Amino acid sequence: MFFIISLLIGLFSFFEYQLSNIFKLRVFLLLIIAIIFFILFGYNSYSPDLENYKIHYDNFDQEYIKLRVEPAILILMKLSQYYGLNFQGYQILFAFLTLSFFIYSIFKYSPLPIFVLFNFYFIPFFPDITQIRFFLGFSIFLYSLIYYQNNKLIYYLLFILSSMCHISLSILILFPFFRNLKFFKSQLSSNVIILTLSILIMTIQKSAIAPLVFLFSDKHDLYLESNDQTQIGTLILFIPFFIINNIIIVLDKKYSWRFESILEKKYLLNLKLLVDLIRFSNFVILFQLFVRDFSRINYNLYVITIIYFTYLIYYYKKKSKLIANFLIVFVILYNLLLYYIQFYMLNNFQYYKIIKETYLSNYLF
Repeated sequence: MFFIISLLIGLFSFFEYQLSNIFKLRVFLLLIIAIIFFILFGYNSYSPDLENYKIHYDNFDQEYIKLRVEPAILILMKLSQYYGLNFQGYQILFAFLTLSFFIYSIFKYSPLPIFVLFNFYFIPFFPDITQIRFFLGFSIFLYSLIYYQNNKLIYYLLFILSSMCHISLSILILFPFFRNLKFFKSQLSSNVIILTLSILIMTIQKSAIAPLVFLFSDKHDLYLESNDQTQIGTLILFIPFFIINNIIIVLDKKYSWRFESILEKKYLLNLKLLVDLIRFSNFVILFQLFVRDFSRINYNLYVITIIYFTYLIYYYKKKSKLIANFLIVFVILYNLLLYYIQFYMLNNFQYYKIIKETYLSNYLF
């Protein structure tokens, strides 16, 4: 089922690319893909954390649940129960809200949104099905970027809302600060700082950083028990994202000025912002080595990397279809390599059994 759906999304992505001038058809194809994502997400009947979400929903007014679940999610659960929704109905509502924000944002930012969703299907749709609170929060954050340039008030209100869905997203409050640092736009300086600090962080005793971790959230105390091997693994899993992000930064220096004659203004408006988010995602490893939950941010900001590649593909489709086709193949193969490294290689290939069961367990089929 997992691979059948991936082939279907890949086929629709091909039609989107070939028929990019037919706007209504592209929107229709995107709507079908959105329905597929909605069914997989909203009607999911198994995931590693699903039983916990059921417990949260059934006992949302208990004090121990209030301490573990963010306020926006508690409000959503309370409203759902007020209107008589059972857990399945709550799941469907949750999926509708999440995918509405997420897919609209992809459509807004990318000339090839189905291609973005095709890659997203492998990385990181499965973790997002498993970690639904974070997925909703990230979707709201992605949507908030629409207002970053022209209406900072709406942006920050939406950002606060996203952090109230999952506390890990609060680390993104540092993005505007990092963006104003002198070294941030220097690729060499940033990479040296990231790699040097990563090595230094791995030498710090866990007990020395305990107060900082508890200040962020006391539920992350288990990460203080992680050993050096775990941190090395975290760094190794981060490297493929680090590499592809650096490729984008290099390409942006070379090609971004050429986009002005090809890309529509709505894409150009957010171009620099998206590239800076790609830069920032490399710095997240510095926080991820303390709290592994921040890996979710790396996974999801990778979507912006794919969006940027669609600009290059769209540009070269008009200039050289051979290069455009090469970029498509490169992105897909690299994405599958990431999928292989992140999931197939983990725990001696046992992780894929969980993925398979998650995608085969659905109320509708």
